[in-house]
Amino acid sequence: MTAAGRAAEADERLAACKKYMKVDYDEDDELIAGLMQANDAYLSGAGVRREINPAQHDLIVQAMTLQMYDARGADTPQQALETVPPVVRQMLNQLKLRCNYGGADDGGTSG
Repeated sequence: MTAAGRAAEADERLAACKKYMKVDYDEDDELIAGLMQANDAYLSGAGVRREINPAQHDLIVQAMTLQMYDARGADTPQQALETVPPVVRQMLNQLKLRCNYGGADDGGTSG
């Protein structure tokens, strides 16, 4: 992918994340993009590759970004983690298993 293609994809992902977060102003774009990059890096370090299921990966990144954005005022990391929805953890585990062991791309259970 070219640099222009990567920039366009990043802009598209940022716009989708802001829509998910219900943020309709641009003042926090740099912060949100940074949180998204941190979440992408976290997932990559956890063995989760976006190319396995981009839609599910992006939804996890959006949910994690919203949680981090909303928890900016938390006093401790534990307080921030208390609000992570269980469904996000479940989706992360499912995608991680698919990255490590393969699986169906159609949502089915067979590979």
